[in-house]
Order: sequence, then structure tokens, then C-alpha cells
Amino acid sequence: MENKEKLPFVSALLVTRNEKDYIKMSLMSLIDQTYPKDKYEIVIVDGGSTDGTLNIIKELQYTYNSESFSIRVVPNPKKILATGWNIGIQSAKGEYVVRIDAHATAEKDFIEKSVETMQRVDAVCVGGKLTSKSLNGEDNVISYVLSSPFGVGNSSFRVSEDESYADTAVYGLYLKAIFDEAGYFDEKMVRNQDIEMHSRIKKAGGKFYFNPAIKSTYYTRNTVKKMLKQAYGNGQWNMVLLKRGSGALSIRHLVPFAFVLSIIGAIALGFVHPIFWVLGAAVILLHLILGVYFATKKTNKINQILVMPFLFISLHIAYGLGYIRGLFN
Repeated sequence: MENKEKLPFVSALLVTRNEKDYIKMSLMSLIDQTYPKDKYEIVIVDGGSTDGTLNIIKELQYTYNSESFSIRVVPNPKKILATGWNIGIQSAKGEYVVRIDAHATAEKDFIEKSVETMQRVDAVCVGGKLTSKSLNGEDNVISYVLSSPFGVGNSSFRVSEDESYADTAVYGLYLKAIFDEAGYFDEKMVRNQDIEMHSRIKKAGGKFYFNPAIKSTYYTRNTVKKMLKQAYGNGQWNMVLLKRGSGALSIRHLVPFAFVLSIIGAIALGFVHPIFWVLGAAVILLHLILGVYFATKKTNKINQILVMPFLFISLHIAYGLGYIRGLFN
């Protein structure tokens, strides 16, 4: 890497709590970076793990800590994700901070590509392409649903292959100083803290940039129950954002809510005239047909193509019902 002396110092953050099944995979992906070891650190913010997570971290600290490279652990007494991010940012020594989830891994050149991109564009945060996979490496149909634009929307970090300015970023490299200007993560938000944070960064004049060469992988919740629970929670906290009038949500965030409202409305109005039941059934049928189409974009296995439309519609209903629950938060 050229001009090593001029490279900025980066702090890579991991927020953890009882992640023994994932932490070694995630932490090793940050350790095995092409970025010079004396130009970055890893800060783990742990919310009181009791499942052996900290023992795994200690083993890796013993192996990889040196005079030029540090893996640090700082406590997160409140055990909240947003608090963990804030503690990590405030503890960071770097000019830039970058984070991934404990359920994710970064490509070997993740930090290198992020820094290279940041240095050549006018942005306060750069992010890349996120791929969803099953933890066991198998062709898990849930990972297909959660990586399909029909399942989770058309965010650039999921579907685009072209560099561009964007409205958000995933696992972004942030200029640390932007948090002093725009504020830190809202610790009242149990979910979707990054959506709310990014809206404030944009209001402060900060720009986001997407480069698909920056790559990471998220390991999906590999049961239908976990997938739907996460979708329900995301919808619930999106409604909280909507009620606060932050302007953080885009149209794609609201589509599942509109879908569920249309179905509920059709059922209710059907008692006035049966035509509304027909219209509601037509909407559901169209959704299933689209589900088949987008399933064929992810797999050619007939059994998966047959089940994915029902997973798509279950995901969207759970997300939309979460919005309704959020009305009462």
C-alpha cells in the first residue's frame, strides 16, 4: 500500500452481547485486514456477555495484540445497541470509525477500500455492498428472501453495482468528527438507530457514498420465526421514527405498511360490498406472482421457488403489522 505514513488511523467497532456463535468469525474478519496493523485498532463494546463471548475475545487478544496493534474491550453497562455504538465512537482513537455487526464479516480489503474511497470523494460516510448468507453456508432460502430487492427493498447497498452518492450506507466508515456536529446515536431507539442517525447527518450537510467494491457479508437469522420477529420489530420502530417526524424514512420503508393497510381495508370494506374482497384477493395474488418472479432471480430450485413467495408475503405482513404496533409506542 502506497504512502503508508499518510494513511489515517481507523477504529473498527464491534458491539456484542452473548455472541459466542458469531464473534470469532466476525472478529477474525477485522483482524485479517490488508490495512496496515499499525494504522487501525479494534474496539469491542460488550454488554455483559455471559455465554463465553468474552473468553473467545480474550484468546484472540492474547494471540494478536502487539505493540502496534490493539484489540480493546470496553463495557456497555446499559446493554443497548445505540449506547454501545456511542461508547465505541467516544472510546475510538481513530480519525475515522467503522463498524460491522457481530453477525457479519468484512472482506480482507474492507478497511483499505473504505479509506481509499473516503479520501477521493466528498463524503462523511462511505459504505459498500452487503451480501446475505446462511451461517451454515448452505443455500438457505431465508438468506435469498433477505437479499432480494422484493424482500427488503432497493437500497443501493443491496442491489446496486455502480458507485454513487446514496441516501444511506451499511457498515459505513464515518468521519468521527461528524458525530460532534450531528450528534450521537439516539439511545431511546431500540431499533433502526442508524436510519435516524443518518437523517441527522444529512441535515447537517453530510453526504453518503456507495462503492460496491467495499464488501461485507451478513449472516441471516436462519429460521422463519426469527426472520419475522426481526421484521415486526423493524416495522414497529420505523413507526416510532415516522411519528417523530424526523424525515428519516423513504418510500421503500413504507411499502409493507401500505400493503397491510390495503389488505385490512379490503377485508373491512368487503362487508359493505364483496367487490372489495375480490380486490384484496387480487392484491395478494399479485404479490404471490411477483414473489415467484423474484424467487427465480435468486434460485433455480423448484422447491425454493415454490416456498419463497409465501416467505415474501409473510415478511411484508410482519413488517406492516409492526408499523401498526408502533402506533401505540
